Amino acid sequence: MDQETKPDKILLALQFWDGDKAMAMRNARLIADLEPKHTDSVDFLFSARFDTTHDLSTVTELSKKFNTYTHINKHRRGTGWPHGPNDLWFGTLDHVFDFGQAKRMPRYKAVLTFEADACPLVPNWHRELSRLWDELAAPNDVKMFGARVEHPLPHINGNALFSGDPHFLHHMSRKIGGCDPTKGWDFLLARDFKKLGWRDCPAIKSHWQRKTMPAEEIQALRKQGTVFLHGVKDDSVINDTRKRFLG
Repeated sequence: MDQETKPDKILLALQFWDGDKAMAMRNARLIADLEPKHTDSVDFLFSARFDTTHDLSTVTELSKKFNTYTHINKHRRGTGWPHGPNDLWFGTLDHVFDFGQAKRMPRYKAVLTFEADACPLVPNWHRELSRLWDELAAPNDVKMFGARVEHPLPHINGNALFSGDPHFLHHMSRKIGGCDPTKGWDFLLARDFKKLGWRDCPAIKSHWQRKTMPAEEIQALRKQGTVFLHGVKDDSVINDTRKRFLG
């Protein structure tokens, strides 16, 4: 792809199943409400597990602010943890690659894959992530850009930005194509991602299986420059962001 046609926007790809669908939709509506008007700088994808339907009212709300796509992951049918999330993530990349090749979706510089418990902390969150991708990831040929965690071994949590380069998507979708269903894909594939190029994103943090988070701690993260937070299992982050910026 030449310089003139180089993609300049990211895709927000929200993955969910029936067990976290309600929270995912609350998160999606927050993302829509934080956007003052329709934007073409970022697109949105709802990616549902094979046995899960879309919430059409939420899709309609998101469509007022973003170019919006929907996908049901029919061809990968893992259930339980971690097989279900593993298959859903690979199925999301399958869809982005296939529809990009078919020109049914644009090509993106990066794809943010995220789940119901990964939430924005500030209104301009995706613009900041896009800026950091351009500044820190793209010049260094980084393929995975997110929160580095150290347990049980160093890896980047999968609620992260991934390169939208068709060669990378083909590699993940067709050459790697899946992983052991008994362990999380982001941990299992850490060695591959390190070789391909990974980097910690200073604006994304991950708190694994955090039950809740007080407002003071959320605000402290904002002051440190965090714009996107993964891992809090209740609505405390969603509610705090909505209250602080939307009244």
